[in-house]
Amino acid sequence: MTRKNDKIIDRIISFVREEAPTNNVGGGQIAGTKESGDDPPVRKKKKYIKLPVGSRKFWLDDLRKKR
Repeated sequence: MTRKNDKIIDRIISFVREEAPTNNVGGGQIAGTKESGDDPPVRKKKKYIKLPVGSRKFWLDDLRKKR
């Protein structure tokens, strides 16, 4: 019984000790990194359109008429 438990524990320990692969940027030639001279992609803010007062009501009324 202890051998079985030891095997299970060894498998769990070996699984935990495994390291995940990492992205190496040592060469500096990966697109979008500062090392390659490119600017990394940046999420820009969405531009919201300012509509006049009451436009939503007219838009919803128009949608209801089309049904």
